[in-house]
Amino acid sequence: MKIGIMTDVHSNIQALRSVLKEFDNRKVEKIICCGDMIGIGINPEEVVQALIERKNMLIAVLGNHEQYLLKGLPEYIHDDKRKMSIEEYKNHKWNHSKLSKSSKEFLARLEISKTIEIEGKRIFLTHYPLKDDGTYKKHIKNPSLEENRVMFKGIDADIFLYGHTHTCSINHIEEKWYINTGALGCPMNDNIAKAGILEIKNGKVEFKEINVKYNAEEIIEEMKKLKFPFYREILKIFYGYI
Repeated sequence: MKIGIMTDVHSNIQALRSVLKEFDNRKVEKIICCGDMIGIGINPEEVVQALIERKNMLIAVLGNHEQYLLKGLPEYIHDDKRKMSIEEYKNHKWNHSKLSKSSKEFLARLEISKTIEIEGKRIFLTHYPLKDDGTYKKHIKNPSLEENRVMFKGIDADIFLYGHTHTCSINHIEEKWYINTGALGCPMNDNIAKAGILEIKNGKVEFKEINVKYNAEEIIEEMKKLKFPFYREILKIFYGYI
C-alpha cells in the first residue's frame, strides 16, 4: 500500500493542493497528516475543506495549532520558553475566525495521537510525542536515532510519524522507522512543499521524500496585501521573506 505522509500544512492551500495532486499522480491509497493543518497562513478554511474532501482516505491527528482553537491559546509557547506576544495572539484569533462550523467540527473529532495497522505494520502518528502531563516533549529539530527512540519510548509501533519541528528527519534501523517529513506549508525561500510516500508491501517498508515546487511568491503577495496581524514576522520566519 502507498500512503501519502504530510504534516504542518499551516493554512497554505497552494502547497497542499500541489502535494495532493502529486499524491494522486502516485496513486496513494491513504493520506496521513500529523497535525497543524491550520495556523500561520491565510487559508485555514480552504485547507480544512480540502482535507474533508479526502476524508475517506485521510487519517489525521491534532497539532498544537488545532489545540489552540479547541482548548484556547496558551500563555507560553515553544517548550514554555517564551510568552506569546499580543500580535501572535491576534494572529491566531484572526486565523480561527476564518473557519466554518463544519471545519471546526471536523477538527474537534480528531485525536491527539493514533495507532493504526496497515499491511501488518503498526503505525503511530502524533504531532509530536507527549510527556505524561500532556505537554510536548523537548523540541528536537534533527534527532538522532537514539533520540528518536527516547522520544517514543514505551510506544509499541514499527513506524513513528510526527511533525512540529518543520524540519525533515528520517531515521530507521532494521524495521523501525521514525519519520518527520518537515513542514508542507512553510517554504522559507525554496518554493517547495515537503511530504513523503510510505510504501508497505509484503512486510517491507520503503519511504521516499517528496519535494513539490509551487508558487509561494503568490502567497507572499497576498499576505502583504492583507496586512493581517503578525504578517511581517510570519513572512520572515516561515517564508524567508525579508
